[in-house]
Amino acid sequence: MTSPQQKPLPPGWKRVKLGEVCEVIGGSTPDTKEPSYWSGEIPWATPTDLGKLAGNTIAATDRQITRAGLESCSTRMLPVGAVVMSTRAPIGHLGVAGIELCTNQGCKSFVPGSDLDSFFLYWALKKSVPAIQALGSGATFTEVSKSSLLRFEIPLPPLAEQQRIVVRLERQMALVEQARAAAEEIYQNISSLKAAFLREIFS
Repeated sequence: MTSPQQKPLPPGWKRVKLGEVCEVIGGSTPDTKEPSYWSGEIPWATPTDLGKLAGNTIAATDRQITRAGLESCSTRMLPVGAVVMSTRAPIGHLGVAGIELCTNQGCKSFVPGSDLDSFFLYWALKKSVPAIQALGSGATFTEVSKSSLLRFEIPLPPLAEQQRIVVRLERQMALVEQARAAAEEIYQNISSLKAAFLREIFS
């Protein structure tokens, strides 16, 4: 999964397959016709939940399943820090588990090993979304397979450098969000002025 035109990595960095640095886990859905599997206490994430995230952390899900529901299918409990990606309908929504949860089959999850920071992996995958989308296949809908993700490569610096990069990215993203909010406020003010002018002219 590498490109012949990849840039050389900084000293101490290396390219690794996702399967070498984290466990990749699929999801599943309990029988929706069995009431005893639903409305429990276990968060159950879907691509829809990921698409609604305002930030990068999953703190709640729209639906929950019961212990019986969990045990009825192949979904698995994921630890805090697992990175969840929607791998169909659509491909590329991302979130980091802030709570223990499980997912449906529209997601693949990555449980990082000791040499991989969860939020560094989040940003590495986010940057790689177009390349991951290109791996999708399927007649009914496009989906990225677990085997493709296991082979997908990311650049990996030492852990301390990963954490420094995450801090820098989070700081920059916060500034971007502040700028977006300020621009939205200006736009709303301009819209209000336009409406006021129209009312004054036509009243």
